[in-house]
Amino acid sequence: MAADERLELDARLIPTVTADVETVNGDFRSGSLIGAREIDHAFTALGRDGNGRTAIDVTGPGGGGVRLSFGRSAIWVQIHTADRPEPEWSRRGLAVEPMSCLPHAFNSGTDLVVLRPHERHEAGWRTGMVNSAVPHRAR
Repeated sequence: MAADERLELDARLIPTVTADVETVNGDFRSGSLIGAREIDHAFTALGRDGNGRTAIDVTGPGGGGVRLSFGRSAIWVQIHTADRPEPEWSRRGLAVEPMSCLPHAFNSGTDLVVLRPHERHEAGWRTGMVNSAVPHRAR
């Protein structure tokens, strides 16, 4: 995930500042193992390709996995490792959520998209497979 900054929260889960991902154990730019890290953070300063798209790959030990890509309408992405106190329910999924604004934007106004009557705002994303172990056969 090409994100240079992570949003930090206070004890009441109110966003405070963004921090460099290297300083908060949140650097996934080179494909880092999540491991035991508990993540429920928004990331920003996203790297983009020549078409303005960002791609996030979630892969397993064999290299296969899922890619989520999205355009410039999402300048934030929330990652949540679904950690719960009940071991049987913990980490049953991983949330990867493209967002147009940071959490708490209704209160802060930061990056909030405000539409006037008859205005539109569009956002979209794509999902696909990454390094699939399933061989593709030409027909």
